[in-house]
Amino acid sequence: MHACLLIPEILQHIFSDIHDVPSGLPPWDRFSQPGRQESRRSLAALSLVCRSFKDIALDMLWAELKNLEPLFTCLPPDLWARTDDQKLIMQRSATTEDWLVFEKYASRVRVLGHSDVFGRIDAKFIHDIMGFSSQSLLVPNLRVLSCGRCPRGLHSFMGYLLGPHLVNLRLTAWEADFWTTVMSPVVSSLGRHSPQLEVITLPTMPRQINALAGLSRLQTVSLASLSDETLSTLSCLVGLRELDITITEPFDGGKLQSCTSCLDKLVIRSSSTLTFAGQTVEGWVVQCRSLELRFFRPETAVDVRFALCKLVNILLWDGLECILLNGTKMDDAFSLDTFTPLMQFSGLQEVSLTSFCMSLIDDVALGSIIKSWTRLRRLDLGTAHFWQTRPRITFCGLVTLLSSCPELTSLGLVFDATNVGPPTDEKPEGGVCNTNIINFRVGCSPIEQPQQVAVALSAILPCLREINVEIFWGPDRDIRKAKWSEVLERIGN
Repeated sequence: MHACLLIPEILQHIFSDIHDVPSGLPPWDRFSQPGRQESRRSLAALSLVCRSFKDIALDMLWAELKNLEPLFTCLPPDLWARTDDQKLIMQRSATTEDWLVFEKYASRVRVLGHSDVFGRIDAKFIHDIMGFSSQSLLVPNLRVLSCGRCPRGLHSFMGYLLGPHLVNLRLTAWEADFWTTVMSPVVSSLGRHSPQLEVITLPTMPRQINALAGLSRLQTVSLASLSDETLSTLSCLVGLRELDITITEPFDGGKLQSCTSCLDKLVIRSSSTLTFAGQTVEGWVVQCRSLELRFFRPETAVDVRFALCKLVNILLWDGLECILLNGTKMDDAFSLDTFTPLMQFSGLQEVSLTSFCMSLIDDVALGSIIKSWTRLRRLDLGTAHFWQTRPRITFCGLVTLLSSCPELTSLGLVFDATNVGPPTDEKPEGGVCNTNIINFRVGCSPIEQPQQVAVALSAILPCLREINVEIFWGPDRDIRKAKWSEVLERIGN
């Protein structure tokens, strides 16, 4: 064996590549990644090659589990069996030797959960194994725990998963049956059992909200509960960096006064409209760098403007760098007036309004809007859907946008590409040219002459490598997609 393969750091790098997971993917979404089973089989095989490989391969193999079943099925086969409904039950009493086997693998688990963390394990089996644990923990080194459901008979065992190393807890069950008198004390004691928690996601549970106040390291909170007590507790979290709140019912009692100087990200989800969200948060005082608004019911552009006025007023400063509006398709077109509440934020670097119709915005209006956002790096306007009304923005508006925002690196814009002229009247070396943008999302932009469009775009976006039409299917989408693909081919040539 080559001497390099005896160096643990090199082996970790090699085995990490074998067990590759896309960066930024949440731990609980990794289990469904293509090729995951193949990579796990490879790691299992590597653990049998030699002693140098064994521990490093096993650490990676057992680092992430969807549920606890694999830990129990690694025990001697005479200890357990499956019933006709695949439930895991005991055939004999567990011994100290059985616990040592369990502990050897359980101590390697860092991420646990997807929906039901216990799987189909019988409660007596868990209780019997736990009788040998000196720490009263099933997985002592757990860092991330995600639980969507838990049978009532296993509620008392949830506390065995809340260890001192836990930094990310995600409880997403909405069923009333989940929040029993047994489960509530488990959450209420988070500050004692898991004081290192940095990220927590909880459904509606105002009775346990005070438990957050004892978590001094907490940075990210996601809640689907609003009450005076909730807002009061959130206002006391000094280290809070990200806040995600879901508004499901009218609430006008409390105010949120952020104790943190500035949030990195604030997400407000409304089960109804933006207006509903705006009415709820009116009077809050929160500073944040990124504001994301999610809604599920369309309304008029006029209503959206008034809702935006209320929503941006909660910020009370000019430090907003990113605003994203995500929701259902809204056919009522935006006008320049609709953008007015957002134009006061001159420091914006990212604006994403993909679900809104921009057909009333022409070149002049677009020029007025982007004069307020000269620091833009990412812009996406109306590209997710097909719009019946033809866009008023032309190729000239696109050129104006690029000249006004030289730092753009990502662009999505619906414009009329049926009549493109020269990109500039100046000499090529003095004209508009953005070499940062490699992906252009054109949405439902109409196009007739791919060759002319390719010539025009290649002059202002010479590094373009990808063009995307609308995400959701619209009339003649295949034809538009083919023409825009031809544009990209001609630019590449």
